[in-house]
Amino acid sequence: MLNVNKFIDQISPLINNSNPQYSTLNIALGFDDNYAMPAGVAMLSVIKNTPNYNLHFHLFIDNVSDKNIEKFKKLSCSNVSITLYYLNNNFIINPKTLVLHITNVSTCIRFIMPNLLSSITDKLIYLDSDVICLQSLAQIFEYNIEDYIAGVVSDTKDMQQTISKMYHIDSKKYFNAGVLLINTKKWCDENISEKALELINNGNIYKFADQDVLNILLENKTRLLPIKFNTKIKISTDAHQEKNIKPYTVILHYISQNKPWFKVYLSKIFEYYFQLSPWKDDELPLSGNSSSIRNYAKYLMKQGSYCKSIYYYGVYLKYKLFLKK
Repeated sequence: MLNVNKFIDQISPLINNSNPQYSTLNIALGFDDNYAMPAGVAMLSVIKNTPNYNLHFHLFIDNVSDKNIEKFKKLSCSNVSITLYYLNNNFIINPKTLVLHITNVSTCIRFIMPNLLSSITDKLIYLDSDVICLQSLAQIFEYNIEDYIAGVVSDTKDMQQTISKMYHIDSKKYFNAGVLLINTKKWCDENISEKALELINNGNIYKFADQDVLNILLENKTRLLPIKFNTKIKISTDAHQEKNIKPYTVILHYISQNKPWFKVYLSKIFEYYFQLSPWKDDELPLSGNSSSIRNYAKYLMKQGSYCKSIYYYGVYLKYKLFLKK
């Protein structure tokens, strides 16, 4: 079996609180410093919406700043524990695999989490950092996955039809890997961590990197969970798509490069939890690309905010002409 400990320099408890009357939910996230704030806001949303449970967050971090570590510490409350797992340079992913908007190894950290946590829990939930929890996360832990490696949620139909043909996977079974309910024992018994690292580093290019690899390895070994546990949303300027979210949604997942922490998208849902978080005084980034800034300028013009519109159109031109973005 793969020795995943070689990828971790240090395991450090940051917060250690629990209520002896509560059951414990183990939750894992993996990210670098660019996603530290979104991860923290995601965690805050879980904490606010999941009362009466101990929440143990396992954070697998890649070059996260001391400033952000201190802010994670401020998430402390009576039922929250946080353990940090410091990733080292032994964790290597073939750079040719990092395509599209996937630009760092952090997205593949989920490959090794179950091995490192199997001695702590039989059932683990993995969350991407671009999610917001809207109801109690305890609901997902109620699903029995004893006979499966993971509980998963199907991806969008267009993704299923496109990607399944590439890997000869049943289109209805292609899942989004942003939310995973993992049976850590079965994961380890079938050496998924080792197989995943071998597959992603074998020289082939996988369009969606870690997600494609997991779909290949876990085919016919997963239990499909309701869409409410990974409701995928693509937002545009003013994030009006949030108005169509179903009231039963538990986990909202902001897919695509249009992330809710960029100012141009004006996400009310993300803003609510951001303002409750230790990051509330941080300046949010404007946008991840120039076209979004242009669209924001157009939006402001339609709203009658002419001065702001002209200002942001100037910002767009600066990005476009000088920064080549």
